[in-house]
This record gives sequence, structure tokens and C-alpha cells, in this order.
Amino acid sequence: MNEFYQGEWVWITGASSGIGKELVKQAYNQKANVLLASRKPKDLESIAKELGLAKGKYAVEKLDLEKYHDGSEFAKRCLKKYGVPKVVIHNGGISQRSLTKETNLATIEKIMNTNFYGAAELTRAMLPEVLGKKEIHFAVISSVAGKLGSPLRSAYSASKFALVGFFHALRAEEEKSGVFVTMVYPGFIQTNISKNALQGDGSSTGKMDAVIESGLPVQLCAHRILHAVANKQREVVIAGFREKFGLFLQTFFPSLFFKMIQKAKVR
Repeated sequence: MNEFYQGEWVWITGASSGIGKELVKQAYNQKANVLLASRKPKDLESIAKELGLAKGKYAVEKLDLEKYHDGSEFAKRCLKKYGVPKVVIHNGGISQRSLTKETNLATIEKIMNTNFYGAAELTRAMLPEVLGKKEIHFAVISSVAGKLGSPLRSAYSASKFALVGFFHALRAEEEKSGVFVTMVYPGFIQTNISKNALQGDGSSTGKMDAVIESGLPVQLCAHRILHAVANKQREVVIAGFREKFGLFLQTFFPSLFFKMIQKAKVR
């Protein structure tokens, strides 16, 4: 894997915690130069210090995905400063823990803006600047919830489904031009995603879901993402038996799956 990443720029959104932070660590260990992007640059500098990132081998840039119109300026600024990256990992996002009937429109908009429009606009803005110059690889962190609708996650699932449709279409349009897309579908991963998830009124839950706490290690998730990108895999599911079994049922026994998902413990 080292040869793929060595000396190349890897941009990672949502780099301040969870999967994003672990991706920074592992990409750097693969000899990549890493660009850390999130809403709070000071936090990113602290992470860079914690991980021992060497000066000149990393960069920190502010990017608030919810303010998705800023993606165009971010793309122009960073392309000018660092050139065309080898990999862009669209990792930033926020989850949800509320019934649809209890969720206000502002919360739905925040989730869609952060999870979908932020990634879509950054990608759209980059394309005219990179096409025909260098191969580029977009790794897009969707979710198992981007393959099947899950209770308490209607807006979250919608945003992750949207990523799949957008980037599948982009792949069909531009893979022949050197634009590669790896769609990543994590299941329950041991991060703070449930603590930071939004309730219907837009406030954070502050609670760790039992299914997250017992999920796959974040280190394994990040390793498999970087491995999939290096091998130009178009799709990768990173999940435990429970989530994979759900995907199997949805495909081959949809009626049974629907009965089970209604009763499933999803937090």
C-alpha cells in the first residue's frame, strides 16, 4: 500500500475525530502528505501534534461542510496551495437519532447540507481544475444506512443514499477520464458518532449507542478504506455480521427484511 500513497497528498474532511482522525494517522504512516479539514482548525493542529505529523508533511484547512457554498473557495485555495491530490476522502458528516415525525426541517437541512451537499459541491468545484491533469480518487464514506433505510435515521439515510447516487453517476461519467470513486459503507464502528448525532430539535444526543460501543474497531475501518482505495475497489462494506446479514436479507428476502428492520435494535 505504501507505494500508492508515498509522497502523495491525501485530503480528509471531518479529520478531527473518529474515522477521519484514524485515516489521518494511517495515511501518514503510509508516507502520504495529509491535509486535515474540519470546522475547527485549532483542533486539527492539536491532532497533528498528538500524532507527531512532521512539518511540511501535513496541512490544516478550515472547512465547514454545512456551509456547502464554501466548498468552491476551499477547492480553489487548496488546489493552488497543494496541487491536485491523489485522494480526497469525503468523511465529514453527522448522524441522527430521532423519529421522522419528531424531526424539524432545520435538522433535516443541516444533515443534508453537511453530509451530501458539502461533499457534492467540493467535488463539483474540483472537477474542472483536475480533469485531464492527473488521476484523482474520491473515497466517499456513505453508510450501511445508505443502502437500507434505518429507523431513527431518516434524514441521515437520505443523505447517505444521495451520496451513492451522486458518486455512482460521477463514476459513470468520468472514470474513463481518470476520476476514480470508492464508495464506503461502514456499519457500526467504535466512534463518537452516536454521541454527536442530532435529535429532532437539532441538539446532540450525548449518548453512546450500545451497538456502536460493540462495533468494529475504528483502526480496522480506516485500514480497509485505505486498502480499498489503493486497490481501486469501487465498493467496500465494512461491517459486522448483523449489518451484512441485513443487506443480504434486503437483497434476497425483502419482505422478511422489512419485518425485521421494524423491530431491530438500532441504538
